[in-house]
Amino acid sequence: MEHIEIKFNDRKGYEAPMGSPRPRFRSVGKYVHTYMPDKYMNHKDFIKEQLPKLMIDEPIKLTIEFHFPLLKSWSKKKHVAMVGKYKRTKPDIDNLIKTVLDAANGHLWNDDNQIVEIRSFKKYAEEPKIIMHLDIEGDSYQ
Repeated sequence: MEHIEIKFNDRKGYEAPMGSPRPRFRSVGKYVHTYMPDKYMNHKDFIKEQLPKLMIDEPIKLTIEFHFPLLKSWSKKKHVAMVGKYKRTKPDIDNLIKTVLDAANGHLWNDDNQIVEIRSFKKYAEEPKIIMHLDIEGDSYQ
């Protein structure tokens, strides 16, 4: 079982996990250009930089934990009470998962179609981070 941790406290501008947004559209002459916002692309690159380059080529069972920072506006009492509680607000968990899967494509694994099982949750924590647990069928890397 491979264990990978992506931290957010180390760099300014990356305070918490970010979900995948909708694509943007821009007219260029008579054509429409589709693109993803720079903030999202930079966030995805930030995640990829922290992933080992394994290029796994086996089926993968994956667990992704999303740990979000406690809100600064909360009292100390609420901070203590909220650690470990599920986060029920945005970003949506499917968009968070998509960001991680896209960042890992062609780096951690060949393609996210290799993922045969996935489990995920989002909670509040003292330290914002993403924790990935990979259970690899066969344990062979390229």
